[in-house]
Amino acid sequence: MLVENISDLVIFVHAAKSGNFSAAGRDLGFSAAVVSKRLQRLEDQLSVRLFNRSTRKIGLTDEGAEFFDYCVRVLADLEEAESLITIGSQQLKGMLRVTAPAAFGRLHIAPLIPILLSRHPNLDLYLHLSDDVVDIIEDRYDVAVRIGEMKDSKLIARNLCVDNRLVVATKSYIRKFGEPNSPDDLLKHNALLFCSSGKPSPWRFYDKSGKLYTVNVSGNFETNNCDALREAILADIGIALRPKWDIWRDIESGRMIALLPEYKPHSFDIKVVYQSRRHLPQKVRVFIDLLIDKFGDLPYWEHMAGN
Repeated sequence: MLVENISDLVIFVHAAKSGNFSAAGRDLGFSAAVVSKRLQRLEDQLSVRLFNRSTRKIGLTDEGAEFFDYCVRVLADLEEAESLITIGSQQLKGMLRVTAPAAFGRLHIAPLIPILLSRHPNLDLYLHLSDDVVDIIEDRYDVAVRIGEMKDSKLIARNLCVDNRLVVATKSYIRKFGEPNSPDDLLKHNALLFCSSGKPSPWRFYDKSGKLYTVNVSGNFETNNCDALREAILADIGIALRPKWDIWRDIESGRMIALLPEYKPHSFDIKVVYQSRRHLPQKVRVFIDLLIDKFGDLPYWEHMAGN
């Protein structure tokens, strides 16, 4: 038997995600009573109990959890079909939810938002900037920009470019404390450390033959904020290992200088990540295409850093 009303599936998905009839109702503009009645109708039609109910919250039964996965895919396919109808006029609509690392998002994703919205004025966009790795399925994000290794095999990841890094300091600091000529020389210097969680990682380098050098640097300043670290470098406090996308303008202007040119710091990949779906929503596809256009292959900060 087919579900009689597709909106019942929408209500079901919202209720399952929120764990509360009242919250689902607020999201959709219904009362909790209407949500409860519509879900009861859905259960009666399917002849199966989808929720375990208590006075304060609801939870999916095993059958409800299985049905939820199917509903999410069905609604995604319907959203894709709706987007395909509007492709000819290039007028996407709906909400696109994006999450990205805080500093990279502020410097390089946020400037793209006016471009995207000017091309698609009926599109709404929410940009979440945080260095915490959010669960894009659980937290209902359409797409994420991430730097580093992927841990969730359920997601699709496409590499955009390489997150190359440089050891940098100011000329004033180098005049006072000397220039390092090898990774081991960094042990004599005050290292300014970025630490988003736990202990700071050792600095890793490769020479031209591919030999790996691992240096357990130390210093008197650690932070989880890129802006604070950049200010510490410019204040002549010490040496730091920074991504080019963060400090390329400082290199261009001479406010910072790159050190250890014979050694290449360990690099990471910058990726765009999205849910593993059979059909990718057109709004996500358009956003990914914009990222590829701006960051693909050799991004602009690599050109401007003189490489």
